[in-house]
Amino acid sequence: MNMKKTLKVFIILCLILVLSSCLKTRSQLKEDGMDAPDTVNNPVSTEVKDVKPQGQYIVDEIKSEITHITGRIEELERNLKQGTNAANKEEVKKLENRMTELEQAQLAILESLKKLQATVPIPDNLEFYEKGRMQFQSKDYRGAVDTFTEYLKAQKPKRGEDALFLRAESYYLLKDYKKAIIDFSKFPEKYQKSSKLSLALYKIGLSFESLGMKEDAKGFYQELVEKFPKSKEASRAKAKLK
Repeated sequence: MNMKKTLKVFIILCLILVLSSCLKTRSQLKEDGMDAPDTVNNPVSTEVKDVKPQGQYIVDEIKSEITHITGRIEELERNLKQGTNAANKEEVKKLENRMTELEQAQLAILESLKKLQATVPIPDNLEFYEKGRMQFQSKDYRGAVDTFTEYLKAQKPKRGEDALFLRAESYYLLKDYKKAIIDFSKFPEKYQKSSKLSLALYKIGLSFESLGMKEDAKGFYQELVEKFPKSKEASRAKAKLK
């Protein structure tokens, strides 16, 4: 099987098996101190995690060839230091080319996995939401931020609106006003019919004000008064505009 066909099989099977892996090039292995002179006796291996049993032989094939080529190159390089041999030089060149092909195959697999993982939806886990809510209530705002962030990674979390608002509130209470503004600003964009929208606009204004940006704050106070004139936040915003 030629290299292109082998590479194609590697990628297709890896996508089917959804392997989670970390593949390293030879130069990276050297940096890690793994490409030592005794490579022949201590095979260099790529780090592969969570491999399903039925796909193990694919990974082993890559590892085995890398180990063999690396050992052979080391042996030829030692021989070349003792004298010049045209045949050895040519073989080293061929092996180096083969190593490059393998490294490119590894990188192609890794890139395919990254793209695949980016499209795999993360399941909604309400336990994260409840944990974050409890952390918020107990004033563990930093913990709440971390937990809500994990929960919001789901594709369409059922309590996404509440989680986003509580994370924004956590940032605000931590005096991380810039991140609070970012989260609160998602309400006019994503949750235009939310009952929390008027409060989100008010908190954006307060956050800008806390950053010393009073003119920016006034813009949001004005928007709040115009869009939600009967809300309790609007009356507070009017006082800020005087």
